[in-house]
Amino acid sequence: MSTNDTASSDMVSLKLSGQDLTELENALARVEAGKGVLVRLADLMGGAVGHAARLGLRGLGMAPSFETKLQGLAESAIARAFDVSVLGMRSVDDSPAELNAWRTPALQAAVAVSGAVGGFAGLAGLAPDIGFTTLTIMREIARIAREEGEDLSDPDARIACLEVFALRAFPNARSEEENELGYFSARALLRGRPVVMLISEVASHYGLALGHKISLQLMPVAGALCGASLNTAFLNHYQALARAHFTIRRLEREHGPVVRDTAIAMRSQPRS
Repeated sequence: MSTNDTASSDMVSLKLSGQDLTELENALARVEAGKGVLVRLADLMGGAVGHAARLGLRGLGMAPSFETKLQGLAESAIARAFDVSVLGMRSVDDSPAELNAWRTPALQAAVAVSGAVGGFAGLAGLAPDIGFTTLTIMREIARIAREEGEDLSDPDARIACLEVFALRAFPNARSEEENELGYFSARALLRGRPVVMLISEVASHYGLALGHKISLQLMPVAGALCGASLNTAFLNHYQALARAHFTIRRLEREHGPVVRDTAIAMRSQPRS
């Protein structure tokens, strides 16, 4: 990077206040932390189960016919969740504080039970587990969007909820082959597509993630334990991505394109 480029990057960063810069950096870190999360899910199990799960991630494949079926399940689950996830959700969260405090633990318990039942039931339990877990994740994404100031009656805000399922983490280090951050590039690729096409595109990313999860759930040594742990990890993963995504969108509403410019400037600066 030239001296002029470095000076330009520093000037861009200064256009955001200290608090906004902190929020942006934390949001980018959350997206970055999502990279490789599926590979690290096996660490949740530990011991022999975790070792088997890691082997399963590296070596367990799926028949093309099953991959096609899984893609269909993912697309149906996302389409259904998109249609019903915001039903009954008000523009402002007026739930009692006590209820909000219990929401995340209750949801984690619910998806864990769904995953355990799905893992125990094998193939027969896939569709109900995928449907329930996807709806729960989408509902949480919408709730987080609302907390960050999104108007869920706006089609753009609802489409932004879908985008969370397709976000890709950007590289930890600057790559000579990449001129843009993967996060912003993924968003740009999804913009302007009809909802039907967007759901199909999102389902391809989500279906790949489900494929890894289900490969572990169907391993005899893992079974219901993997299903419960993986569902909880999935929920936590998409909650974190949604928080990062909608924090960045809120900053963009407040400051415009300078947010993306600042992100590129921060990520292009050498790290110690």
